[in-house]
Amino acid sequence: MTAERSRRVEVPFPGGESYRDVVARTASLLEDLRARHDGQTITLIGHSANLLALQHLLGGTPLQELVDAPFQWHEGWRFRIET
Repeated sequence: MTAERSRRVEVPFPGGESYRDVVARTASLLEDLRARHDGQTITLIGHSANLLALQHLLGGTPLQELVDAPFQWHEGWRFRIET
């Protein structure tokens, strides 16, 4: 499964997006959130690709490293968007 997930960093899933596509879409969302909700706490609901995108964009972890790592679920993640 790791090789397939790793390949999907650049190659879209059938009928869907690549992880890189999700990062670009999430980056756009973050810009919108900065503009509209500065200083506010908000809740986002997404899937694991969105989580990886946030960890990449806000935490600086390389996307390939995140995709290759085993997923460890826990209840809720917190991120801070710096302005």
